[in-house]
Amino acid sequence: MKKKTIKIPIYFGDLTIIHSDGWEEVNKKYEKQSDWSSPLDNGYEACVFPAHYKSGYTQYVAAFKRIPKGSTIAHECVHLVNHVFQDRGLILDMYNDETQAYLTGWFFDQIEKFFNNIENGK
Repeated sequence: MKKKTIKIPIYFGDLTIIHSDGWEEVNKKYEKQSDWSSPLDNGYEACVFPAHYKSGYTQYVAAFKRIPKGSTIAHECVHLVNHVFQDRGLILDMYNDETQAYLTGWFFDQIEKFFNNIENGK
């Protein structure tokens, strides 16, 4: 399993990106901190979830079983943004969506860079 954790600017919390062949390690590590009601299923290619800690700290986890296509990254970024907005009490505004667009782009760039580094052996 490879992973990288990055501080999320402005909104606080961390983004943790994971590349794993299966979900066993991910399930074991996050089962107590996440909001899911059941473990990740091997049918999932990718998954996003928040891990909330008693201290108030939030880690947003984006986990992938294979190197994703851009469309998969974009799909998961929508979920990430929605989790951050929900946790911070922000309302998505369809008429003033720049904050949503910037955060989506930032998440996409971080995930794309992570996988580019894996593909390039870094």
